[in-house]
Amino acid sequence: MKKTLLLLSVLLSFQSFSQIHIDANTPIYNGNGDNYDGPPPPPPLIPYVKLNTIINNEFTRQLTLVFAYEATDGVDKDFDVKNMDGDYPQDISFWIEDEDYVIQGLNFNLSKKIPLSVKAAVSTNFKFYISENDGFDDGQPIYIYDALDMSYHDIRNTPYQVVVEPGKDTERFKISFTNNVTLGTNNAVRSILFISQDNKNQVLNVANPNNEIMKSFWLYDILGRSVISKDNLGTEQNFSFSTSGLTAGVYIAIFITADDAKITQKIIVSNSGN
Repeated sequence: MKKTLLLLSVLLSFQSFSQIHIDANTPIYNGNGDNYDGPPPPPPLIPYVKLNTIINNEFTRQLTLVFAYEATDGVDKDFDVKNMDGDYPQDISFWIEDEDYVIQGLNFNLSKKIPLSVKAAVSTNFKFYISENDGFDDGQPIYIYDALDMSYHDIRNTPYQVVVEPGKDTERFKISFTNNVTLGTNNAVRSILFISQDNKNQVLNVANPNNEIMKSFWLYDILGRSVISKDNLGTEQNFSFSTSGLTAGVYIAIFITADDAKITQKIIVSNSGN
């Protein structure tokens, strides 16, 4: 616990330090504007980034990701700090060993995906963006991965905004340092597959006019749960999937080709027959 408090103190100290403004009246300023007369400011002892999430435009939850060689992917009592605001109806946290945290220590690795826990009592708007970083590579992208449509969003450059349906979800959103989706490939393949929902007959129809090899298919609901999945679809020109057992709502259809290109399309299932 003492080490955790020390860490928080260090983070706050360096945040304050980074806000110090040096101008021509400062004793260590050199008139040439490119060198200091005194020693350079020290680098941060512990690199970190801060993820801000604006929830329903009502309040902002800030999460801090700390990078330390000795930290693990599990609970580290010297780094990780629990989210103690359990009464908030809408919130976001790091998800570590089935519990919610607001600070997580991590040994950096490009391949890691860091799970986030999102909860909402009602349909809620979440807006993710990186608000601050210190000692972390400015050129390293930071993404939000959304498992609902298997998409990546660079939140260092542009906030990612999404509506989350009621419930608690610990699998949909992750922080990632790499983007595993090649958008150009996906867009090129999209034109060879035509997906449409026939609500009158309660069937999802797919036309594959070029007989492309389709490796697999998933249909996800708005909470990111797989409701239909099929493997080894082959090269048929037409596929159809019954949607008669599904509740009305928005779904995401995802097809994977033989060369692992992704084709994603939103569909609307209606019980009205329209």
